[in-house]
Amino acid sequence: MPPIIPRLLLATLFCSSLSIAAEVDPLKLDFHRQSVRRFIFGQEILLGNLVPSEIAALDAMHPLLKTNGEVPCAYQINSGKLEINGGAKGGNSALYVSGINPYATYRLDVAQLPAGSELAVEFASLDRQNGVSVALSPSGANYLTLRVFKDGKIAKEQPLSTATDKPLEAPFTLYVQLYGVSAGVFATKDGQTLYLGALEAKDQFGDLIDFRQRSTMATSSFNIATKLPANGKIVLDGARSVLSSGIGQADIRMITYANGAPYFDNNRLWFTFSCRGLGTADAVQGVMSIDPSVFDPRFEGTIVFDRGDGLLRNDYASHVFYDEKAGEWRAFTACFSVDKKGRGETGLAVASSPHDPRRGFSVMTERPLTKNDIQLPLRHEDPSVIYDAAANKWRLLTCCFEKEGLRAELFESDKWNGPYTKIAGPVPYDSTGTQMQKFGDKYYVLSGASEVPNEKRGGILVYSYPELNYLGELKADLPSSLKGGRVWPNVFPLPPGFPARYMAIQMDRVNFPGAKVRNWSYGALYQFWADTPQIGTGQPYEFLQR
Repeated sequence: MPPIIPRLLLATLFCSSLSIAAEVDPLKLDFHRQSVRRFIFGQEILLGNLVPSEIAALDAMHPLLKTNGEVPCAYQINSGKLEINGGAKGGNSALYVSGINPYATYRLDVAQLPAGSELAVEFASLDRQNGVSVALSPSGANYLTLRVFKDGKIAKEQPLSTATDKPLEAPFTLYVQLYGVSAGVFATKDGQTLYLGALEAKDQFGDLIDFRQRSTMATSSFNIATKLPANGKIVLDGARSVLSSGIGQADIRMITYANGAPYFDNNRLWFTFSCRGLGTADAVQGVMSIDPSVFDPRFEGTIVFDRGDGLLRNDYASHVFYDEKAGEWRAFTACFSVDKKGRGETGLAVASSPHDPRRGFSVMTERPLTKNDIQLPLRHEDPSVIYDAAANKWRLLTCCFEKEGLRAELFESDKWNGPYTKIAGPVPYDSTGTQMQKFGDKYYVLSGASEVPNEKRGGILVYSYPELNYLGELKADLPSSLKGGRVWPNVFPLPPGFPARYMAIQMDRVNFPGAKVRNWSYGALYQFWADTPQIGTGQPYEFLQR
């Protein structure tokens, strides 16, 4: 029986064999667009729901909550629908649906909504003394209203901006995206999803109630609140709370091993992406998987971050990787979550977890980086990290806010979480979505740019590694940057057995139409393949296949 070769030695032998392989020049690759898709509340992971046709005891499964002295509405299941009646004197009450998640989407399927009534998605304590409601009324000039109530009294009330000329008529589906301290409202009517309203950043309600607080989240519920005139009746087909891929998918980055190798699981590749709301603080870190032989993006889960302050934070634009040596999932992430101190000294944080965070709702322990952790106290975004075995160093690539804008810079450290010292950069051109990737036997650096050299258009620029010398532009027909400016590279090699040797999943920056608030609601998912003379075993794969 032949001796067992240790994995580390096997990896060394494999990497040595690659050194005699022909070099691959990324500038000579031609990327061809294969497919494109944007999900607008199109993929969901169920958290809680009210299904009228499956309710045997309404008062047990979805009980009436405290009414604060008002005459409650009457509830019944009829023909597989939930009917809410005002009775002879009218009614005002709330029905429990499920618990809450600070970054979930809440959906009501509205079959009937009469004039003079009010239907609200409510997030509140079980005694309904503290909470937030988003109320829709089919009459009146300001028919969409956000209320914050504290100790049983209204502490804040304001109309939300609307993009429609007149109130919606049932049937329609109402969506409320909760952003922890803010909310956005949408509706789908006749097959089209419309923006209805949202809070500006200055109007967020975090000073009154913060659903990111685990103690608040754990004691609050998602309710259907209704106010009905005499003999009025609201009819719902159902209600649910879900983790959602959002109204746009952006900031797409492959989940890797420590050396940057793609993480395969069950023949699928895994990626982080931003499940977009409307503002920069309204996104949350999502995870999706794709079979690279086809195009079947599958929303798999949501990752939030815990700094030990009781908040579950929606930091994103992360690079998540699995460190086999440590047996731990790790991440660098950008500090986009709302904080009174802003994004912190560096704008970056490190996170870790023994739990595989790729599925469901996962929490990673996070620590913001300080100026002692990374040289130059600049604000950083879009981190990319690898362990470079040849240099015996961890290498961190970020976009830094220099005086002339965003510029890629490269840092290195003996430890994965720093301290990091600058070794190259800044590059001469605008940068976003930085990436270190291996083509053949060499790493290269890629970054998005709002303007490629000498042209007023976006593109993907290629630099040498680790020097960051400008080499040229990555070629693609029908690039995702055709509309909306700079994008993320997210380019990667595929092992033998797939129809292309190199692939990219990128985004655009096209915002959701009609929004009347500051808007970062992009984008769509674009798949590209790059053809090469060989896709089989004749051209060695860049990384050890696990």
